[in-house]
Amino acid sequence: MKTSNASRMQWMDLLRGLAVILVVILHVNTHGGASVQWWTDANRHLTPFRMPLLMFLSGMLLQRSLAKPLPIYAWGKIAAIGWPLVVWLLLYGVFVRTGISWPQGTQYWITGDYLWFLMALLACYLIASFFKPLAVRFPQTHTWLYLGVFVLMVYLYIQHEDFRTSMVWYGSFFFLGAWAGGYVQKWVKAHWLIVVPMLIACAYFAHLGVEERALRVGTFEAAGVSALGIAVILWIAPRIPRVGPVRFVEWAGRSSIVVYVAHFPVIVLLRDYVFSRLELGPGAHVMLLTLCTLALTLLLVWARPWTPWLYTAPGHQWVAARLR
Repeated sequence: MKTSNASRMQWMDLLRGLAVILVVILHVNTHGGASVQWWTDANRHLTPFRMPLLMFLSGMLLQRSLAKPLPIYAWGKIAAIGWPLVVWLLLYGVFVRTGISWPQGTQYWITGDYLWFLMALLACYLIASFFKPLAVRFPQTHTWLYLGVFVLMVYLYIQHEDFRTSMVWYGSFFFLGAWAGGYVQKWVKAHWLIVVPMLIACAYFAHLGVEERALRVGTFEAAGVSALGIAVILWIAPRIPRVGPVRFVEWAGRSSIVVYVAHFPVIVLLRDYVFSRLELGPGAHVMLLTLCTLALTLLLVWARPWTPWLYTAPGHQWVAARLR
């Protein structure tokens, strides 16, 4: 099976788009003003894979980022992650979260609220920058240190209360992806007889995890289930035919930052100003709110060429050129 750079990026876009759309579906059910149990159960099935996969995919691209000079590496992360984090913290915090008012206290700014994922990414890239000298000197062997960081972060989350945050747990999968990135091309060529038992085990543990949180997050067992599921997903993704719906999800995945930062304010605005006035049963409420949220969020993806400042720092290319 051939997997060119272009096809690799296509299936990575597919997985990124799928994962971020699943985040939208999760948040509609948990923050949309109504919920249904079967929707909750479906989301619990996906908990071990959704955010770990997003972090893992980001980590897979670390080697390419570290190949750049450190000033360009740092500016790239500030422009593409730090900028939208600040912009959407302000937009959501001031205009949506509690009406038009400044968020009280420091907790909102420290945790990032729904934008914690971007904070975690920035932290991971900061930690990874310390590995740059090793990446230059030992490009092949230094990646095993990333596996050590993954294990250490999982251990700290489990054993120490001070580290028990989503940033630490899910951030660990960034470093798992950084380690695994060099082996993925070989893994996707594995024989299906190896993958099928893994798929069955993954489905079994995900089913048990609906009732058992320890299999979803926060334990070594949960980390194993997530890693197993990611391995299966990576094997399947390049084999999915690129039919129309798949290309559509790839398109969303190429602008996953837009879907991620915009979907939550859309949910809250629709919930408070539209759906609170409708008399719908929980099932209809969740389904219709999900469709409306996805439609409006994907409309913002379509409008991205006309609103680039919402997602990337203005003049970022000029600054990058000056840093060379």
